[in-house]
Amino acid sequence: MPYLEDGETWCQDYDVKEDGMAENRPGHKKFASYKLPTWAKHPLTHPFNGVIVTAKDYMYTAGDGFVNPLGWSIAHIACKYGDVAMLDMCTAEELSRPSSMGDRPAHYAVMYGTSWCLQKLVELGADTVSRNNAGDTPENRIWKTRDLHTSEQEWIFQALKGELVEKNSVKAQEYNLVKRRAMGNDAVVTERLDKDLLKQRKYLFGTGGYEKPYPVPEQLKGRLDLPLSKVEKPEKKEPPLPVALLFPGQGSQYIGMLKDVMERPAVKSMLDKAESILGWDVRELCLKGPEEKLSETKYCQPIMFIAGLAAVEVLRETKPEVVDRPFCVAGLSLGEYTAIVAAGVLSFEDGLKLVQLRAEAMQDAATRVPQAMCSVAGLDRAKVDQLCLDAKGADPSPDPQCQVANFLFPSGFTCAGTKVAIDELCKRATAAKALQARLIKTSGAFHTPLMAPAQEQLSRALDAASQRMMPPRCSIYFNINGRRVKENSDPATFIELMKLQLTNEVLWEPSIRAMIMDGVKDFFEVGPLKQLKSMLKRIDADAFKRTENVSV
Repeated sequence: MPYLEDGETWCQDYDVKEDGMAENRPGHKKFASYKLPTWAKHPLTHPFNGVIVTAKDYMYTAGDGFVNPLGWSIAHIACKYGDVAMLDMCTAEELSRPSSMGDRPAHYAVMYGTSWCLQKLVELGADTVSRNNAGDTPENRIWKTRDLHTSEQEWIFQALKGELVEKNSVKAQEYNLVKRRAMGNDAVVTERLDKDLLKQRKYLFGTGGYEKPYPVPEQLKGRLDLPLSKVEKPEKKEPPLPVALLFPGQGSQYIGMLKDVMERPAVKSMLDKAESILGWDVRELCLKGPEEKLSETKYCQPIMFIAGLAAVEVLRETKPEVVDRPFCVAGLSLGEYTAIVAAGVLSFEDGLKLVQLRAEAMQDAATRVPQAMCSVAGLDRAKVDQLCLDAKGADPSPDPQCQVANFLFPSGFTCAGTKVAIDELCKRATAAKALQARLIKTSGAFHTPLMAPAQEQLSRALDAASQRMMPPRCSIYFNINGRRVKENSDPATFIELMKLQLTNEVLWEPSIRAMIMDGVKDFFEVGPLKQLKSMLKRIDADAFKRTENVSV
């Protein structure tokens, strides 16, 4: 799209064909057909913006409506042009997606010297260590990128460690703006660019504290098609304690659970709401059983969910600061949903409805083919994986499955799959001198591909509930990757992790180790029995000594 003769006014004729454009040419879509808002049609190159964007870059950035030749995510674009605001729009997958050359957004942040974007990637938990197709990590790329100056290299090293302070971030951005200017600018243009650095940082990088010189009239706000920023002042609050709340999953239930806390006002309210939502009496099943019914997935999971939150109320009475200011929460399998509610992402009602659907869907999926789970202890991971592979090969079923479902502690695993394969695994593990290899009384092969039908139902329910999700008040460590999602993160950044949990391995031991590395000192197992505490004893002896159980 060209300028008019005055060199300042942007032409509004979107049917013009310019050199380097694919749009408006035969066989390509019309530029106007994209139905973009006015602000998106502004030119990328202008005499006074100080940045030159070539036609080729524009084509790769916008595509021509049909292809993405380099396999970029929007995070690659953000890191190339230094746009932090664009990184906030990315999903967890987009932040770590490899391009067709194997380059992740972190590689691009290094190659283009956008250290402030690299710092943001580290804060968002993106992959900043994997190698590309040439075998280079982002750190290796620092030495191979000829255009990087010494100062830029120093700032990138700081960012890779997550240590790029605000002062150096501003220096890096301003340095980049000056470096990218067109050669031979008139002195008047250079003077204006130097004066507008704060404005350029705001509009090009999404950073800085630039404010418009005049407010937008209230009566016009609803009519503008420009995106309006809504920045809330952060509340001043005390820092979190180095404490983790851990929630058990299915398997910790027992007859008589909740009997000592049922009359507490908060617990009584939850039980009354639960009976209305579930359609059956939680109190009676907890107190009277029978054990077989209590162990059924569709009953057990909602009860364990309620029990975990009831234990939170018990802990609140003695240590309210631990409940109000934990560093993080996490839950084993079903316990992850209890943790998410405890972190304030979902209400009790929405959380219970999801758990009910999850439990019923899992029980239904478990009836489609014969399935089983077993506990294997005393063998290393490589040996267990090989035994699973051998057992799977010995199963004549049409689609045999056998894999690690839960990585619980060093040399401690739960494996799941088709019934014949799991039976075979127990025999082979025993022959390999495993300390333990026994079947578990459970409904099905949880956290394997056999739960795909349940995952489909749960994914739809999570999408429906996503509109009511709130940013977590503390960090959450998710089963699927054992990594931290920070407090106040957009739920859109972790909803995929929740969807994938049903068909993928639970990384409990890596989650606990990550918490310890991130500074957690004290652990509270919030829920029935002491299974999580016993696992902690095998993961870290010091953490075990500082673990307290709040059973109900």
